[in-house]
Amino acid sequence: MRDLFAFGRPRSDRSAPALSGVLQQSIVLAAALATLLFAIPLAVSVNGLYRNQAFSDLARNAEKLRTQLSAAIPGGLTADGAAGFSVPQPDHTELGVYTANGIRVAGAGPDRGEPIVVTVGTTDLEQDGLVGDQLVVVVPIPRDDGNVILVRAARPYQEVRKRTYATWALMAALAAVVLVLVTGLARARARQIARPLQQLATAADQLGQGDFSVRAVPAGVLEVDAVSTNLERTARRLGDMLDRERRFSSDASHQLRTPLTAVRIGLEAALLTPGADLRSAAVEALTSLDRLEQTVEDLLHLARDAGGTAVTTQVPVIVSQAAAHWSELLLRHHRWLDVRADRDVQPAAVSAPALRTVLDVLLGNALVHGAGTVTIRVEDAGEAVVVEVGDEGAGVTTDPSTIFRRRSAQARGTGIGLALARSLIEADGGRLELTRVRPAAFTVFLAVAADPAALPLVEAVAPTGSPGPTGFPELTGSPELTGSAELTGSAEDVGAP
Repeated sequence: MRDLFAFGRPRSDRSAPALSGVLQQSIVLAAALATLLFAIPLAVSVNGLYRNQAFSDLARNAEKLRTQLSAAIPGGLTADGAAGFSVPQPDHTELGVYTANGIRVAGAGPDRGEPIVVTVGTTDLEQDGLVGDQLVVVVPIPRDDGNVILVRAARPYQEVRKRTYATWALMAALAAVVLVLVTGLARARARQIARPLQQLATAADQLGQGDFSVRAVPAGVLEVDAVSTNLERTARRLGDMLDRERRFSSDASHQLRTPLTAVRIGLEAALLTPGADLRSAAVEALTSLDRLEQTVEDLLHLARDAGGTAVTTQVPVIVSQAAAHWSELLLRHHRWLDVRADRDVQPAAVSAPALRTVLDVLLGNALVHGAGTVTIRVEDAGEAVVVEVGDEGAGVTTDPSTIFRRRSAQARGTGIGLALARSLIEADGGRLELTRVRPAAFTVFLAVAADPAALPLVEAVAPTGSPGPTGFPELTGSPELTGSAELTGSAEDVGAP
């Protein structure tokens, strides 16, 4: 499994060549093949060119000698007359005068002409060809009596070979220079092409090792850029998923710690108290566990919800449920819960699990770090629904700018609750602010649903709790509510994050 993500690391066995090396070899091989395909026909053409040039030179020398013979023997060209003629010999060329039957009468060459000489004497047509190791051109000189005198010009074929080999060597040198240049260019280009892929391999390796900060690096190549962008998108998604899982774990532990402790204390107290009603303690514990189950479901819903809210919620109903739950615990500490709400509050664009969790955090903070009566105010501000939670305690004693920072060093608690509450409200388009430092008051601003009829409405029934110590009934549009229920929320800092 470890080797699965070892894209960017060099392998010790070197069984797989590097991409830059493969590209470089491919480019050089293609250039060498192209050069070879071009050089072979050119080399053959060069050999033919030099051979044709040699035949042209020989034919020109033979014609020149024929002209010289015609001018030097005014009485008519005969074999006897040609025999006394001094034939000039150009460099690397043999010039000779022959009779029609191939007998040399002047100049240089074999005493008996080759078959090509006899053939020209018979056909009276100029011919050339490779005879042995010589290039031979035979030109006829017609006479008035019907006989012909032949001029033979010959040159060693070795001269053509030397020129051909010299040209081939020059071509090979030029091809070598071209291949060297192509190799250099191929190395640079291969590295340029392979660099973004190597970066992708390194990024994939980092992603495999759990580093989700991988970001796309533009390479200027469409396909590579597409892969890089998709890899970044994958890294972001994996990172977001892992962050949500981690947040869920920490949020769940934070939200469940206090209610689990309360259940434990209730059960232990029932066991240690003589004559205690164990059935009532068990019923109370089951009720608390039902609340814990609801808390877990809310956290799961919030952890899986990556977007904003798609529902509207009746805020007074959720506030009534929270008040019924937290009032009993406050009563155990000889403290009161005072709830006041405007009539006909508009539905707010917020999910019920998010608002329920935020109220649990704020009321838990007021219980643990506050003092005196805890107040909840629900107001309809026209374009927003405002929920304020405050108490009569000493207020925020640390830097107010840090209380919403997750796991702040100045937090007296875990430093999770207020950060969690703000993130949940902001995910639904609302705000959570500290509006009063001493005594502390936190205010939730929720946007009013633009078209409540177009969105599903969260239906929840307010609990019919008993009247609280102030004598007001439950919140159903009346100005105040106090209720009683078991503690199933959690506590976080009011005096500190």
